[in-house]
Amino acid sequence: MNQINQCPKQKRRKATPPDRRTKESPVKKFPWKLDPLFTPRSIAVIGASPNGGAGSIVIRNMQRLGYTGTVYPINPKYKDILGYPCYASLRDLPAPADCAAVLLGSRSLLPMLEEAHATGVKGVWGFASGFAETGGEGRAMQRRIHDFCHESGLLFCGPNCVGYANITDGICMYSAPLPQAFRPGDIGVIAQSGAVLLALGNANRKAGFSRLISSGNEAALGLADYMDYLVEDDATHVIALFIETIRAPEAFAAACSRAAAKGKPVIALKVGRSELACRVAATHTGAIAGSDRMLDAFFRRANVVRVNTLDDLLETAILFSGLRGLSVSSSKVGMATVSGGEMGMLVDVCADSGLVFPSVSEAGKERLRKVLPPYAPIANPLDAWGSGDLREAYPASLGILAAEEDVETLIVSQDIPGNMAPEQVEQFSDVARAAVAVRASSGKPVIVVSNISGGIDPDIGAILAQGNVPVVQGSGVGIPAIRRWMDWCAARAAEAAYLSPRKDSSTPSRLPPELASELDASSGVLPYALSARLLRHFGIAIDHEELAVSLEEGMAAAGRIGYPVALKAASPDIAHKTETGLVKLNLRTGAEFAAAWRELEGILALHHAGARREGMLVQGMVRSAGGKSGDVVETIVGVNRDGGFGSAVMVGLGGVFVELLRDVSLELAPLSPEGARAMIGRLKAAKLLTGFRGRAASDVEALSDVLVRVAAMCCALGDRLVSLDLNPVMVLPEGEGVRIVDIVMQVAPARHCGETD
Repeated sequence: MNQINQCPKQKRRKATPPDRRTKESPVKKFPWKLDPLFTPRSIAVIGASPNGGAGSIVIRNMQRLGYTGTVYPINPKYKDILGYPCYASLRDLPAPADCAAVLLGSRSLLPMLEEAHATGVKGVWGFASGFAETGGEGRAMQRRIHDFCHESGLLFCGPNCVGYANITDGICMYSAPLPQAFRPGDIGVIAQSGAVLLALGNANRKAGFSRLISSGNEAALGLADYMDYLVEDDATHVIALFIETIRAPEAFAAACSRAAAKGKPVIALKVGRSELACRVAATHTGAIAGSDRMLDAFFRRANVVRVNTLDDLLETAILFSGLRGLSVSSSKVGMATVSGGEMGMLVDVCADSGLVFPSVSEAGKERLRKVLPPYAPIANPLDAWGSGDLREAYPASLGILAAEEDVETLIVSQDIPGNMAPEQVEQFSDVARAAVAVRASSGKPVIVVSNISGGIDPDIGAILAQGNVPVVQGSGVGIPAIRRWMDWCAARAAEAAYLSPRKDSSTPSRLPPELASELDASSGVLPYALSARLLRHFGIAIDHEELAVSLEEGMAAAGRIGYPVALKAASPDIAHKTETGLVKLNLRTGAEFAAAWRELEGILALHHAGARREGMLVQGMVRSAGGKSGDVVETIVGVNRDGGFGSAVMVGLGGVFVELLRDVSLELAPLSPEGARAMIGRLKAAKLLTGFRGRAASDVEALSDVLVRVAAMCCALGDRLVSLDLNPVMVLPEGEGVRIVDIVMQVAPARHCGETD
């Protein structure tokens, strides 16, 4: 290649007009247009070399991918490199380059960015490491790059990354040797780790990619910017993410919203799931609702599919790509196999993922008996191997199973590894053709599961791909991927009605002046009385209790409430009173009450002399209408605020078990009644609330109402509300409501926050 080739005019993405933007598709304050970076007509390679290393790999990759634009090697040592005329600097080029790859050291990067901008370059990729990941000096250099790019508008990918490959248009700036062949497709990948991007690109699954983007340190462009590009990219329909750090949570959340509005699934692997970052907090919720649980709640809200391994990420993306345009409303599946042993294994794996096998109808059984031998068991899942006929009987049985009204998705279990004998390839090709035929005739999703990982036979894979039948490999990965797709379909169908709030005039959106003023004068853990007034303002009932400051007042309160009662010390400086002996239960007489009061006074004087005192809280003991304490379920309702994703509401098993069992469910505020009920349903302890072994069913609706109102309070108070524990919240039998037994509410100083409304 001895001449400079000119790239034909690239197809440009159309920007969404402002009047078409909605709340589901918010506008960023600084919307980068990344076409000059990803579809350049000319690329300058600064630090090009004919002798190996990144300086030659980048150019060879462009040749391998078939880049038809102009390539400008930049290196004063050479006159030509790999068939292209070489130039001493950007200023010596015959025309400005659209984009530049900088393959120089870290200290040369900023000067090259300045020169690139001065010479008309629109986008730059920086390969070098040695920036924020190395410490203070590196962070300072990276900050200067950030400031320059944001001031100049220069599009910069990196530093410390392997670049990108635009498979659709045959364009790349990529520092590692490309695989022998890419299969163009509709999966766009963004990885903050270069090694992960290489692993996905080199995988023998030969997934169909549109873009492979390494974001590196994200000095200028970040994860959300690349997501915005893929959301608007016509060639990309599935977005796969490998995330180490979410540096701009609000922008990331907005990008996820735009993807959801476009109907593009986002599949994310976020590392750092462990609880190592859990901090000591004033509330149980603050300690338990760590950043990863908050992220889970955000992903659910944004309908982002979360996975845990690279295999999960790749197989799930392949499945979503293959099922593009299809949808189901349930997890009801039909499954056919030619192995009784594998069928037993698959049934177990499917059960773990919550897939449901509806029974075959009588009409369906009769049809199956006509095509299968008399000894073949007629059931769903179906073991059809007994026929020995993969050309007629097996395809016919697949069609009958798919035609069942209750079957929404058909799974065909067939191992198709890449090293089969030719005879097996021919035999199992018939199975593939049968799956394709059923997909065409039924209109239902048909998925082939190859139970062994390690690759797919290319000939059989081609038959399935041409027939729009996706194949997943590894049942332990593939079956959960199928369930993720079903859950994504369900969330899409439910849309905002599932988790978004409904207008409810009974839940106020702002505080009255006197209550707002009292809150503004407070910070840290609030006095119990103020916390109770705030809750009452938002319609959360706090009753069957009185605050007393003397024994005489306490005795009078106990008489009004009615024995038996509980007595608790009230102090904003003592968060967990049970552990310090400041709670007395089942006081049945005035004498018992007086003795308990004096005992608590002694404990306070001895162990909490410096603590602020509000008095003593007198509460009626919680009993069901039938007088049974055993019919009452202890739960916790809490709030924790994350600076990136906002406030999350938590529900779980309460009392002393909340930190021991950690059976909790979180959702971001605001919350609808449907979302609140779904939260409760996800608890492992949910059976305790719905009636278990003769227990009365609990008032789940009343608990749901508390969750919705607490979420509304979160929205009203905003970043003033740091955390909240209502623990325990005693859930009475159905129709009897709930009782809130203790409150710990923590707020931030008003000067550090925005408006209270």
